[in-house]
Amino acid sequence: MAQVARVFTSKKKEKDGAKRAAKELGISLASFYKYAAGDDLPRMEVLRAAQQKWKGVKWDLIDVSQITEKKELSSPEQYVLSFLQEVRTEDVEIARIGPKGERVLQVLLNIRFPG
Repeated sequence: MAQVARVFTSKKKEKDGAKRAAKELGISLASFYKYAAGDDLPRMEVLRAAQQKWKGVKWDLIDVSQITEKKELSSPEQYVLSFLQEVRTEDVEIARIGPKGERVLQVLLNIRFPG
């Protein structure tokens, strides 16, 4: 935590430091100041971003390379699997429909895939 506070404090002293650094890391200015003061420890994603974007930063006790990055979907639509395109209406049987909670409808389908 002491190293994090030192690194964030040094970034704060640069031109437009805190505001620019917070923007680079995708965090609020208030969070940046908490990290610089040593009051809070950033999430691992923030530490990884700092190491990647700020030259010369390498965390002594944390290996951020072990953390997987969140991947954004290229499209919010669901991808249609090729084998589903071969399914015909007569291959699908609705086995059960019923409520599951107040705002959820549960549908059970049986699908026969062409062989």
